[in-house]
Amino acid sequence: MDDKLLQLYFEGRTTEEQSRSITEWLDADEANMKYYQHLCRLYEINLWDEQPVTVSVSRSKVKSRRFVLEFFKIAAVFALGFSLNNRMNIPDKDIFMQTVQVPAGQNAQVTLADGSKVWLNAGSTLHFPTRFPDKERLVNLEGEGFFEVQANKEKPFIVSTTSYTIKALGTTFNVNAYKKSKDFETSLLTGKVEVADHAGKQTILLSPNNRVVLEGNKLKTLPIQDSEYFLWREGIICFNEPLSEVLKKLELYFDVKIEVNNKRVLQNEQHCIGKFRSRDGLEHILEVLQLTSHFSYKKDDEKNLVTIN
Repeated sequence: MDDKLLQLYFEGRTTEEQSRSITEWLDADEANMKYYQHLCRLYEINLWDEQPVTVSVSRSKVKSRRFVLEFFKIAAVFALGFSLNNRMNIPDKDIFMQTVQVPAGQNAQVTLADGSKVWLNAGSTLHFPTRFPDKERLVNLEGEGFFEVQANKEKPFIVSTTSYTIKALGTTFNVNAYKKSKDFETSLLTGKVEVADHAGKQTILLSPNNRVVLEGNKLKTLPIQDSEYFLWREGIICFNEPLSEVLKKLELYFDVKIEVNNKRVLQNEQHCIGKFRSRDGLEHILEVLQLTSHFSYKKDDEKNLVTIN
């Protein structure tokens, strides 16, 4: 069945004959009904608020006032979830959950119902509601996100990650919490945020130009080392750290396993400083790094593995 015809059906603009053909198609196969329900919910989400959700990949932007299916034509994957009995437990019957998943080597931007903006780094996932309930604004992040939160003293903005919660009223901050990594970091640029573990054993109130990092099993406050790092939301990857840390980030950003066979490459912990456009890809970055770090590499696409010699 043609998606455009189904869209007309959702809008009540099909002819009697077209409506009959759609009904017969639905009765013919249970899979057709499931697909119809999926598209119907997508269409409902498209109408949920006058403030459009915006998803951007690198420099190109697509607004949801066009039919939501247009999202699937861009590199960022916009997947929508609709269960009301999900882990965020939002009770309102007219609130649906949405999920933005960003593939390797890309970044995305989302404007939430309250006007807050979120930039998502490669390999990240954000779960958020179509509108926020009365008491709080809660989103769930897996990966890395940069947040510009609209101020609202009556309704705090909460970012929930695997082990930690970041609470803000109106501020600008970055959260790095990939499931594949043991690292956790929250950096505050403006305003105030409160960082706490889910067990309630440690809470830190962060001031601007500082960050909270996980060292061992404890959170520690440190100054922000390099503000250019946050250029990732513009598709620019900035490194100012040892090669071993650079390789860890490349694994996360490009969803690839990197093995170092030549331990000499990491013995001196050579410090790497540089800027790369994420759209240039992993191999371009490795080719530049090998000039100064003196290594060779081999990429196995079938195993999704990069071996450094």
